[in-house]
Amino acid sequence: MKSTARGTLAVLAGCLAAAGAGAAPAAAGDQVPVAVPLNGVENALHVKAPELSTGVPILMPGGPDVPRFATGKMLPEPLLPAVPLSSELPDTHVVAPLSEATGDHKIDHVGLSTPGSDVHTATPGASVNPPLTGPRADRFGLPDAALPDAALGTPLLQTTPGAVLGLA
Repeated sequence: MKSTARGTLAVLAGCLAAAGAGAAPAAAGDQVPVAVPLNGVENALHVKAPELSTGVPILMPGGPDVPRFATGKMLPEPLLPAVPLSSELPDTHVVAPLSEATGDHKIDHVGLSTPGSDVHTATPGASVNPPLTGPRADRFGLPDAALPDAALGTPLLQTTPGAVLGLA
């Protein structure tokens, strides 16, 4: 086998391995787990650092609203449709030591935990109409003058977050 053929096969195998490794985390779930390293706090302040673990949600886009023509309008409604997005807020856990801060050794640490919850959002949409109407039959297909019309749809955010705070 020639060296160029071996090089080509090596590059192809590397690309396939990278593509397979890149697809694995996204296929595993709706979020990417993240452990936040806070070891620098222990070294700088000489206290025990809190432990923090959370995740980064992966947004999944849905199908946008279909623009539709309305009677008397020249452009479809909405001109810029809202795009729905959905994801899941990740589980977050924080455990912070308190015995050194309060001086009381009965209370060892405080813990905060938030369970995951579904999130549904939508981008804002927009509709614009020029100062003309659609073609009018009584004017032989010519448009009529009208007031300009512009509107911006509000963004949407729906979720049910919660949290649990505990002392131990």
